[in-house]
Amino acid sequence: MVCNRRAFIAGALLGGVITLSDSALRAAVQTPGVAMLREALALGRRLRRGEITQFQWQDAIGPILRGATIEEIRDAVGLEMIRERTPRVRLGAGIQNVPLLARLDPDDGAAVRVFFFGAGRTDPPHCHFNMVAAHIVLAGQFRVRHFERLRETADGFVLRPSHDRVIGVGDSTSISDLRDNAHWHAALTPGVLLDVEQGRLDPSLPIRKRQMLDLGVPPNADGSILASCLDRQTALHRFG
Repeated sequence: MVCNRRAFIAGALLGGVITLSDSALRAAVQTPGVAMLREALALGRRLRRGEITQFQWQDAIGPILRGATIEEIRDAVGLEMIRERTPRVRLGAGIQNVPLLARLDPDDGAAVRVFFFGAGRTDPPHCHFNMVAAHIVLAGQFRVRHFERLRETADGFVLRPSHDRVIGVGDSTSISDLRDNAHWHAALTPGVLLDVEQGRLDPSLPIRKRQMLDLGVPPNADGSILASCLDRQTALHRFG
C-alpha cells in the first residue's frame, strides 16, 4: 500500500497521466522530502532578493538538504521513474530535470536536477557564474574536488584547490561565485547526485553557461592552477 501511494504521488508530481485533486496535491507537497526541496528553493529566492549573502546560502543549504532522509528525497523526486526516463550515456553523467519543480513555484533561474553516474564516470571539471548550487549524494561514493576561482585570463581561469575528499550517501557540497566555485565530481561507484540551484542572482548580467576546464596540468609554484577552457565534448573525452 505504501509503495502504491509513493508511486501514485511521484507519478502525479512528475507530470504523468495521473491528475491529483487539490487536497491530494497539498498532501503530496507536504511530504518531508518535498518540504525540504521547498525550503531549499525558498533559500535561493531569499538570496536572489538580496536578503542573505552567498556565504550564508552555502552555510545554510547543507543542513536544509539533510533535513529529510535519503529515502524521503528519493520518493519526493520520483527517483526510479526519473532513472527509467534518463538516457544512458557513455561519458559523463546522465542528467534529468525534476518535473516536480514546476509544482513548487520556484523563482526564475531555479533548478532541481538528478545526475546518474556509472562507476568511474565524472562530471568534468568546470566553473559557474552568477549562481549557487548544492549537491547531495543519493547513492554511491564520489571523489569531489573544489577550487577557488581567483581570476579569469585570456583563455582560462586561475584556480586554487580548496577541497579534495570522498563523500557518500547523505553528504553534500555547494558552490557559489565567492566560495569553492569550480568543482569536479568523480564517481567511485555507480552513484546519484541531486542538484539544487539558483541562477541569475543578478538578472542584469548576461546568461553565461558553465565553463569546462582543463585541470590535467601541473600546479604553479604557489599551488594555483592555470586551467584553460575546454568545450564540453573535449572535456567529456578527457575527463568524463
